[in-house]
Parts: sequence; C-alpha cells; structure tokens
Amino acid sequence: MSERLRTKAGTDVSEAIIDSAMQALEESRPLDAIELLEPVIETDDENVDALVCLGMAYVQAEKPEKAVTVLEQAEKLVEQHYVVELFLGRALWALGKLSHAEDRIREAFRLDSLEPDVWLELGRIMYRNNQYREALDHLKRALEKFPEDIGIRGLYALTLYRLGDFTAATDEWAKVHRLNPELMAAISNYAYLLLLQNRPYEASPFVGRANTVDPTDYRSQILLGELRLQSKEYEGALACFNQVLEQDPVNIEALSRLVYLAHLEGDDEKRKVNLARAEAELGRCPESWRGLCGLYSLLGMNDEFSDCLLRWTKADEGAAAPWVLLAVEYTRLGKLEQARNAWRMVFELRGYVKIRCSGCEREVRLPYDSTLGFDIYQDRNCQDCEIIINMPSSLAVT
Repeated sequence: MSERLRTKAGTDVSEAIIDSAMQALEESRPLDAIELLEPVIETDDENVDALVCLGMAYVQAEKPEKAVTVLEQAEKLVEQHYVVELFLGRALWALGKLSHAEDRIREAFRLDSLEPDVWLELGRIMYRNNQYREALDHLKRALEKFPEDIGIRGLYALTLYRLGDFTAATDEWAKVHRLNPELMAAISNYAYLLLLQNRPYEASPFVGRANTVDPTDYRSQILLGELRLQSKEYEGALACFNQVLEQDPVNIEALSRLVYLAHLEGDDEKRKVNLARAEAELGRCPESWRGLCGLYSLLGMNDEFSDCLLRWTKADEGAAAPWVLLAVEYTRLGKLEQARNAWRMVFELRGYVKIRCSGCEREVRLPYDSTLGFDIYQDRNCQDCEIIINMPSSLAVT
C-alpha cells in the first residue's frame, strides 16, 4: 500500500512506524495500529501513507466516523486511488450513508478491478440492495478470477440461497468448507441448507461439528433442534429450541418450532401463545418470513401461508425464494394462471430456469430471456438419460 500511495518523502522513522502499523492490521490488531499512527498524524498531517493506514485501522476497529475524517483528508492529498476509495466506501457504509458508500466502492472498482476485495465489496452492496440477480452475475465473474476467495464464494452461496436455488448454494458452501474446514459459517450454512432440503443424514455430521466447535452458539442449537425434529426426537428438539430462546427470546425460528411441537402434542394453549409471539416478530429479520411461512404450511393454515408468502415477496424484493413457494402453492390450489405468473417472476429474478430430471436427478439451468419467455408446460428430453422430462412438475423447487 505505502509504495503505491506515497506522494511525499517520509522519514525513515515514520516509514518504520507505518510498516509496524500495517503488520498490526494484518494480524487484526487495529488498536495497536491506531496507537502507533495517531502521533505520526499529529506531527505530519500530510503523510498520506499514515493517513490511509490510520483510516484502514479505524475501519477495522469499527470507528467509521474517524475513518471518514482521515481518509477524506488523504483524498485531498492524492489523486483518486483504489485503497482510499475502498475504505472510504466501507466507512461510509458503516455510518449508514449507503448511496455515498456505493459511489465510493464503484469508483474503487473502476480504478482497480484486479483486487478481490473490491469485487467482494461491490457484490455485498448489490446483495444488500436486494439486487440478487445482479450480484449473482457479478460474483460469478469474480469467481472466474478468484476461485479460492472464501469471502466471494460465501457471498455467492448466500445469493443463490436468496434466489431459492438451494442445491447450488449447498454446493458452494461445500466448496467453502473444503477451502477452510474450520470455518463455522461454512459448517453451519451447509448443515442448514441440507436440513432445509430434508436431508438429515447428510446434515448430521455437520450439525455435530457445529456443536463441537461452538456448542453455546444459538445457531448450533437451532441446527441440532431441527435435526432432532426431522428425526422425530421431539423431547430433544424441544430442549434445543428452549435453549435458543434463553439467549434470544424473540428468535422466530425457535418460536415457530415450539408452535409446531405444541401442535404435535395437541396443546392448543401453548400453540396459540407461541404463535402470537412468533407473529409479533415477523419482519424483524429476513429469515423471519421463511420461519413463519413454513410454520403456516405445516399447520395447514393455507390462507395465512399464501398471505405470508406475498408479504415476503415485498419485504425482500429481488428474492426468488418466496416466489418458488408461491408457484408451488398456487399449483396445489389449482390456480394455474397465478402459478404461471409466479414461475415467470422466479425466472426473471434468477435470470435462468432450473429443471431437475426425475429419472437421473440431473439439474440444468437454462438462460432466461424475458422477451422470449419460457413455456412451463412444454415437456423436454433429458440429455443424460434421454427420458421425457414432464413439465411443469420438473421445475426445481429447491
């Protein structure tokens, strides 16, 4: 960083301090870097390297206001530069100045698209703006350049999840896990997706691993509770979800599961109380919609299920996942025109049509052109096993 940004000669002392500060940042010790750099800036407020390094340290230390101050000072002293723009973008985003942050990140990308960090930050902006299709295309290009970047691949997996393509997201988390077998995010997300697809035997070792790595983490308990629920170990599941609520009393996933367990027990009073608690938390986080919609489906509350799905599509615009569930529900209810329109939304939001052959389980993803459309009622031939793929029943729902 210092060799590329230096615009004026620094003393040997200041250069040594900056080198030490950069080492501290590489070792995730931002407070040590700040302690080293602040005196340098006090005596030389035009030392660009020190300003930028200090700004990076403030970002890492979660002090975005201070980061913006010193990075804007550096910006006045140096022509537009990738590092300054990137970290200004990060700091502005932390302050909630989203549009300004996006401008900075896009400028950093324009200045230097050879660094994985800026690809990741731009992808994150698209993701947070609910531009999942754009994020997917962007991250796919990023992975062509940086196939072993864990951050990019993890965000790619999260984007696929938002688009309701669970099998592809599962494959991506498996790749992240191979790159870093100890990464908790990969372990827990991989297990979660397997459980969403009702694949408890495959999920079991990863649920176990999550509970070994961090048994006190409420997410580990949610995974264990879900595994036990799918295995019909209801008492064990109940214990897990109650433990989650001790840490997070408004966790809608745990509340929803307690509602279902009360339903299985025939305890109407407990079911009503916990359902009211869960409904009060709807919309608090993106996953709340999946939790409650799934519960309504399990309880046979069809009107509430459809209404929840429609509200989910508005709360997370750009996500294809609720539209997939709506398409399936409309088909079940015999509302074929509404089902067709829901599938069309899925295709437009994803940019592709996902089909699974019932014979060989091969999945294909066909590019979708909104001007040409896609006939969901036209049967097709599998290129692998050559059987007829019946449509629309072969449109993949996970």
